[in-house]
Amino acid sequence: MLYYFMHQLDDLKLITEIDKSGMRRRLSDFPRQCEEAESLAKSLEFPFSSEDVENVVISGMGGSAIGGDILISYLRENLKIPAIVNRNYSLPAFVNEKTLAIVISYSGNTGETLASLNEAYEKRSKLIVITSGGTIEEFCSLNSIPIIKIKGGLQPRESIGYIFIPLLILMDKTGFIESQHREISETIELLKLLSKGYAPESPENDAKRLALDIHGKIPLLYGIHGLTDSITLRWKCQFNENSKTPAFYNSFPELNHNEIEGWDTNHELGHNFFVVILRSEDEAENISRQIEITKTILSDRVGGIKEAWGKGNGRLARMFSLIYLGDFVSYYLAILNGIDPTPIRNIESLKKQLSV
Repeated sequence: MLYYFMHQLDDLKLITEIDKSGMRRRLSDFPRQCEEAESLAKSLEFPFSSEDVENVVISGMGGSAIGGDILISYLRENLKIPAIVNRNYSLPAFVNEKTLAIVISYSGNTGETLASLNEAYEKRSKLIVITSGGTIEEFCSLNSIPIIKIKGGLQPRESIGYIFIPLLILMDKTGFIESQHREISETIELLKLLSKGYAPESPENDAKRLALDIHGKIPLLYGIHGLTDSITLRWKCQFNENSKTPAFYNSFPELNHNEIEGWDTNHELGHNFFVVILRSEDEAENISRQIEITKTILSDRVGGIKEAWGKGNGRLARMFSLIYLGDFVSYYLAILNGIDPTPIRNIESLKKQLSV
C-alpha cells in the first residue's frame, strides 16, 4: 500500500489530472512571486513614519491575515510598540489617530475587512491598504487612502509573498526596523532551491515523505510561541483549504499547561493524530527540553511524530522555508486524497449565503 501511494506522488500525469486548477505550477512560481513583491514595494512611498505611531493593527481574514501573524512573529525582538492582528468586523477600542491600521484583503471584497477599514477611516487612523482590487480599492480611491496594489488572479492563501514582503518593507520604510534587503534576498534564493527539491520529479523530497506520513491521519501541529506558532497556524489553514482535511495546532510552552493532559489516557483516538513539531534554531534551551519530554510522553499515544526544522542562515529564510514546506506537504496530501487542492466550495457557499 505504501508503494502505491509513493508511486501516486511520482506520477506527473496523475498529479496533473487531480490538480485540475494548476496549483503545483503556482507553488513552483512562489520564489518569483516574492521577487515581484519586493520590486513592487521598493518603489512605494508612505505618508507617515514610526514617530507618529503608538500601535499597529493589521486587519484581515484567512490567507490575507496570516501575513500579519508571520510579520509579528518575525519582528518580535525588534518592534518596540504593540502590534496585533484583528480578525473581526470591528476594531479594538484603543485604535485612534496614533494607530497604524494596515488593512489586507487580497480579493478586496472581504466583508469583515471592509467594515474594519471603514472604522479605521472614521477614527482617523494612519491607513495603508494591501489589495488586488475590488470594493476596498474603490473605497480607498474615493477617500485618498494609500494602496499597495498587488497582482490578482490567485487564491488569497497563494499570495503570501505578495502580502508579507510589502508588509516587511513598509515597516522598514516607515522607520520601525532596519533594511531587510539582505534577509529577503537570502530567503528568495533559498526558496528557488527548495522549489526544485519539492518538485514531483525530485528523488529526495521531504514534502512528499511528510505527506505520506500524515496521510490517513489528522495533522496536529505544534509550534513555539513567538517563533513558529504563526507558521503552525499557516500549516493548519493549508491542510484545511488545500488537503480538505481537519487539522489542529498549539504552541510550546502553553500546550504543556493544558493540552498535554489530554493524552493521559492511552485511548485509540490518539492514534488518529500525526504530530508535526516546527522547531527553530532560535528556541530557548528550556523550550527544547520541554519538546523532548513531550515527545517521550506522546510517543506511544499518537499515530506518529515528526519534526521540521527551518533551513537557511537568517531567521526570515528559516521561517519561509517552513512555510514553503507546509504548502507543498498540504498539496501532496491533497493529491493522496484525490482532491483538486484549489477550489474552496464550503467557503464560497458560506460567503454566498451571507451576501443574501
